[in-house]
Amino acid sequence: MGSCTIALAALVAGLSVTQAKAQDVKLTYFTGPTGGSWIPIAGALKSIWEKADKRLSIENRPGAGLVNLKAIEEGKAEIGMGNLISTVDALNGIGQGITKPYVNVCHLANIYPQVQQIAARGDQGINALADLKGKSLGTLPRGNTTEVVASWIMDATGVGYKGLSKVNFASIADQANMFKDGQISVSMIISTLPTGGIMDMANSRPVRMLDIPDNIYNELVKKNAGFSRFTIPKGTYPGQDKDVQTVQFPAHVIVSCKLPDDVVYGMAKSMTDALPELVSVNSVFKGQSVKDFGAKVSIKFHPGAEKYFKEKGAM
Repeated sequence: MGSCTIALAALVAGLSVTQAKAQDVKLTYFTGPTGGSWIPIAGALKSIWEKADKRLSIENRPGAGLVNLKAIEEGKAEIGMGNLISTVDALNGIGQGITKPYVNVCHLANIYPQVQQIAARGDQGINALADLKGKSLGTLPRGNTTEVVASWIMDATGVGYKGLSKVNFASIADQANMFKDGQISVSMIISTLPTGGIMDMANSRPVRMLDIPDNIYNELVKKNAGFSRFTIPKGTYPGQDKDVQTVQFPAHVIVSCKLPDDVVYGMAKSMTDALPELVSVNSVFKGQSVKDFGAKVSIKFHPGAEKYFKEKGAM
């Protein structure tokens, strides 16, 4: 009898372990390039999610916006960091290496705005985008989202790249130096606020931040529905004495549409509850709330995330 009891106990224990393992949810999270801001943010989110839901076991891997989209679509990852306008394109079958619309990528939450910032020399009579005709522009190298949007803006303005004296494709740091040395009259950057490169420019030369008027905004939205309006508050940069109207698109967390609703509901809830913790990781989260994370976007929410944000009145 003793041996039978031991055997039965072992069997029950074995079944319990098997059931526990069956409940585990192993996920792969494609983050960002080494040295970028996405890696520490993703590291914090991984810890938050695993702490809130003991079933989760998340493996973080380096990635990039387009790579992350492809990995989720092909089932090689379940979570990723992304830029909304790139996700919009992928869901419409547009983008490098994309031959048909992606169907397995869902939106979990916005995380922070990526803001279009147009810094012009304040001592060259540049008061509006149309004044850039014949001037020298700085933007990121071709292939970057920032450069693509810069070309869209210049086309919508009616100036285009051809109407400029020169287009310089350079890093933000190099653009700051070129701005100070007089090699460029304007820099177009998409980043968080404030951007160090523009702070560098404004601390050395007079800077005027240019508005994006409604007609240009409307043309951008025709190009990609991921754009929305954004105000750069006055005082963001030295010498900026008024609010500036521009555009933004969110950096966001994307997930596989195949993930269980309860898992994604918990992810949305726990990352929102942990906003104070995220502020300590990156100041871009300062002042954000559930309404920012759950703000309406032009792509499909994962049903689990949608349920949570609707319950919180964010949608």
